[in-house]
Amino acid sequence: MNRSTAIIIKFFAIIAATLICIAATYFLASNIFGGQLANASNGITLTAWKDKYLNVVLLAGALTGVCALVWFLLSSFVFKVQYATGGGQRTIWAVLAFLAVAISIAVPMFYPAQIGIQLNAPVIAMFVIFFAVINYWLVTIFATPLSFKYTPVGAQLFLSRGRK
Repeated sequence: MNRSTAIIIKFFAIIAATLICIAATYFLASNIFGGQLANASNGITLTAWKDKYLNVVLLAGALTGVCALVWFLLSSFVFKVQYATGGGQRTIWAVLAFLAVAISIAVPMFYPAQIGIQLNAPVIAMFVIFFAVINYWLVTIFATPLSFKYTPVGAQLFLSRGRK
């Protein structure tokens, strides 16, 4: 497979992972906690709560997906391999990871109050797991180009240096 094909496949894989994380976060939280949270949200109907909750999930998912795409584009087109341990790429990856975590916490904590719904701690934990851990950390581990494949923290746990 040539480099252009690999880049296109990884680009769409990041988008697909983002959509899967959005769907999982929406369906799990709305089916497990939706009724309880709709009642706590000034007694709005479950359907109205789900509509507003979808906006929260889409916002957080899209923003963390953008973090993963920014890392992928930087590591594919901007960063140049100079030497094995240098260049500060891990710092940039970590800043984007911090941003993904901040988005995963801040969006479900502050945005729902503006649109008149409530979320609870387990739902916010789902946002962190699906958006910061899966949609950013794991996706960047597997979508990072080979020249920077060990830059994401923990990549060594999932990727091997050579084939046996």
